Amino acid sequence: MLTSTERTARTRIRVSPADTGRCLVRSTVTLSDPTASSLRPVLVDHDLTGARISLVPEGALLLAGDRVEVDIAVDAGARLDVVEPGGTVAFDMRGGRARWDVRITLGRGAVLTWAGEPFVVAAGAAVQRSTQARIRDGAVLALRESLVLGRHGEEPGRVHQTTEVLSASGPVLVEDLTIDALTARALLGGHRVMSSVLLVGAPPPEHAEHRYDLEGGAVLWRRLGVQAHEADLGPVWQAARRAAGGV
Repeated sequence: MLTSTERTARTRIRVSPADTGRCLVRSTVTLSDPTASSLRPVLVDHDLTGARISLVPEGALLLAGDRVEVDIAVDAGARLDVVEPGGTVAFDMRGGRARWDVRITLGRGAVLTWAGEPFVVAAGAAVQRSTQARIRDGAVLALRESLVLGRHGEEPGRVHQTTEVLSASGPVLVEDLTIDALTARALLGGHRVMSSVLLVGAPPPEHAEHRYDLEGGAVLWRRLGVQAHEADLGPVWQAARRAAGGV
């Protein structure tokens, strides 16, 4: 439930194939009030069946009271590649909180690749993040993300992170993590960076390290590190993106 102090910014993106010319790309940004910071979708390129979009932050993200919502729909036979120009920092919220919710719907034979940049949870931040994906038969999803607990030399803030990926045949990945200064040591073994690459619906590349085989042939690669370079999954992401048919 929203409160009077929350500022909601909802970004909607929908990509549909076209019979001629370029695919149809529809996007909107809706703000609950003019002070809300948002993610603005910038069309980088598109062709007959697919598009490439950059999610550009407008305003400071992420502050207490921010509620960022991203709804992405890729219709049957279409492709969308999402990139981010830089990472996101959840700043000290001084007792407040923020939300970051992503909802993904993929039609039959659709493809989505999302090259997420680091999400930093600074000391004093309190963030709830959720990702929900619904995938039809023949669709392909490739997601990259990196969670960084605290900036250099500081304690982590608190993040409650949930992920639910459902295919036509059932759950692929269901995860619920709460990480803060008290639980990070037990859950992550003293590491502060957790990088992940998820590939659903495409034959996985031959990268055996840091790999978890999921339901329905999906694969999750996850790597921990004290510093960002120690948790890097760059080669895995490049291979997963190629497997997904991304550009």
